[in-house]
Amino acid sequence: MKTKSPLSIRIIYWFTNVILGLLSLISVAVIVFNILLYTSFFGNDLQLHSQLPVEVNFLEMGNLNLNGQDIKVELVEATSRIHFFNTPIFLAKIFGLALLLALSFIVSIMWTFRKFIVNVKNGRTFNIANIKLLKRLAYIMTGLWFYTVLYNYSFYYYIATKLEFEYISISKETQDHGSILVIALFIWVLAHIFISGLKLQEEQDLTI
Repeated sequence: MKTKSPLSIRIIYWFTNVILGLLSLISVAVIVFNILLYTSFFGNDLQLHSQLPVEVNFLEMGNLNLNGQDIKVELVEATSRIHFFNTPIFLAKIFGLALLLALSFIVSIMWTFRKFIVNVKNGRTFNIANIKLLKRLAYIMTGLWFYTVLYNYSFYYYIATKLEFEYISISKETQDHGSILVIALFIWVLAHIFISGLKLQEEQDLTI
């Protein structure tokens, strides 16, 4: 008799399906966008926005009036988005390809996670297939981390260092997204915990 999976697992399962469906629609839109970049569809009016992978330092002083006192303040570090007016097509192609590669990593992560959740939902938790899925998930996330680091450093050296503003300076510290690597290492450790659980289950079956 098949036992019903816990409510939390079923919620995660359906939530994963919704996210994967949305990612699929976004992927189609990004693919179409990349195809249109190689036509004259956008012309010279393409307005591109991109997140700056480095922090910006404000050079303008401000004033804070608090409890009847004027306090001199300065915004020192902040994240920002950059807007390219009439974005050159060659630059748009680079960003389009970068977005497509990043999205492929994310879709692969969600697809692998969905396969893992399906196994858990069907009561197949401690098996070799799930262990392989967890390891694959850790490897893909590590690849995503390497990709984001490479993208951030490339953006910094080829674009951020060439930006010129009157009251803003670009920080030399790029975002490393270390949390992605930490999650990947946690999943990798979890896979080895599953291996230990599988061995204990096999020993128990042999004992019986």
